Amino acid sequence: MTARLCSTSSLLDARAEDGWMTQLLRRVAASDRTAFVMLYDAMFTQVRRQALAALSLGDAVEAVVAATFLQVWWLAPLYNPDDADVPAWITAIAADRIADRRRNARAPSTADVDAGQRSPWSDLSGAYDETVAVVLAGLLGRRGPQKAF
Repeated sequence: MTARLCSTSSLLDARAEDGWMTQLLRRVAASDRTAFVMLYDAMFTQVRRQALAALSLGDAVEAVVAATFLQVWWLAPLYNPDDADVPAWITAIAADRIADRRRNARAPSTADVDAGQRSPWSDLSGAYDETVAVVLAGLLGRRGPQKAF
């Protein structure tokens, strides 16, 4: 009986947390930066672990985390709680960013660019990562990209 009560309690806690996160995401959709910081703080570790498990480079991990949360900010108005809970929605976004990073890592060499087989834009990924980090730091109200993580 105790095990059943614990599992019921855990289920109620999970539902309460999901309701709290749904409310946060609704506030983010209304451009509430305080709610965004709270959601970031609540989900950062899970997203970072997901990226670390999938990617080997530290810079790539931090870039994926930053891009994930920036996309959460942009897409928050489109979130539908009937489709997924907030953590699942955010980790799905992270999975997409991880897949993008892997695709870029497998990009053809410079010689392939000369042969017309690689986009010239792929060399801008470092500038893109830095821009995303700066924008995220601004949304979080932190001074620089290194403070966002």
